[in-house]
Amino acid sequence: MSEWNTLDFKPRARGMIIGDIPWLARIADKARAHQQQRIGDYVFP
Repeated sequence: MSEWNTLDFKPRARGMIIGDIPWLARIADKARAHQQQRIGDYVFP
């Protein structure tokens, strides 16, 4: 995997709401990036 692929991760905005659940899209993005080992050094609170 190239360094570019690990650095291009950026979750969707905090304000995006899916199914009346705030942050669901953001959490899904983080989980997907972690599973694909693309999250790198991203600190996710």
